[in-house]
Amino acid sequence: MKLHNLLFTLATFASCCNALSNNHNHMKSRRATLENILLSTLAITSASPSPSNAVTDEGISAITDSSIGRSFRKSAIQGARVINNVDEKWAQFSDSLRDENKCDPVTGRRLFDNGFRKDGTRIGNPVLGALCRPEPLLPLDEAMAEKVLDIAVQCALRAGAAGGDAGLLNKSIGEVEDLVRASFERTIKNSVDEEERKRKLFNFAVYSKMRAISNALRSNDGASVRNFQLAWGRELVSQLAPFANRRDYSSPFPEMKDEFEDYDYNKDTLLDALGALKVSLDKLKSSGLIGHFEISIPYDDYGSVVTVAIDDYIPIGAEMLLSEQNYRIAGPGQALLRAVMNKANINYDLDTFYIDPSTTNQREYNPSQLLLSLSNLRR
Repeated sequence: MKLHNLLFTLATFASCCNALSNNHNHMKSRRATLENILLSTLAITSASPSPSNAVTDEGISAITDSSIGRSFRKSAIQGARVINNVDEKWAQFSDSLRDENKCDPVTGRRLFDNGFRKDGTRIGNPVLGALCRPEPLLPLDEAMAEKVLDIAVQCALRAGAAGGDAGLLNKSIGEVEDLVRASFERTIKNSVDEEERKRKLFNFAVYSKMRAISNALRSNDGASVRNFQLAWGRELVSQLAPFANRRDYSSPFPEMKDEFEDYDYNKDTLLDALGALKVSLDKLKSSGLIGHFEISIPYDDYGSVVTVAIDDYIPIGAEMLLSEQNYRIAGPGQALLRAVMNKANINYDLDTFYIDPSTTNQREYNPSQLLLSLSNLRR
């Protein structure tokens, strides 16, 4: 009974943690993780007989077929159902707070009814809301899309991928393409028009090259991948925004001088970095690789936070799949941001989110927005 009590406590604890968390944008992945933990625990328990079972040679069947085993499986299944039900209720509650009829006058995004600031203005988390007047994506410039990925391959070689051997890296990319082509082709065939087909092909190319590059860097660790991303981002900026600076930066949010003066970094170099980022993203937008985007320094956070929201981020499917498969590599959005911040000599913590700005309902959840959140900015 001690084993049963321990495992049941684990299931109950996981369920409670899930219910208490308010980060509903990650509910789906978190629930899957918890369910996998429960299933893995079942598998480990079934495959590892206790000393007493080993002596009586009862082994796996003694645990899986016993009343304890049946009871725990029932508890685990019920726990997963509770987790799913709590997530659904939270999604419904979150969506009920969305004001469908009002827009943030500054950003043009739907508001969440999260109360008011001290000055009486509404807190709306507009970065997470959908645009009130959606901006259609421009046609995909295939030459620019190819150029972005060619630069990635060249930078990967300079970062040491495949020992700097272009032939070996291209062979690795081809092997990944052959491995996953059938899966991607099924979705490509279901494209509603030629533009959607081009975007899905670009996703296929991003996934194949990023996975191969990650493998070719030998160690899929944060340092080697980050060095590659820095090199990729620097080269992109040098070609997309070679002369950009603080004069090119603009934000939908007004600068509040009374709360935006005490910095742990050089403000001018930050604005130079964000100017280069803005011009680079403008070029990607005009090429149909991304949609509407915003770069902001929320005054509520006293200059310690920068957020970059990119709607209709075309490589989002490839990046999510890579993340789910534990590849520590991302696409051009993160590469650009890392590069400009590195040039500004500003340290930061980076969180990446893939968001559906129109709903938190998991059954309808279809992420299309990349949200990059820099926090704890410092020298």
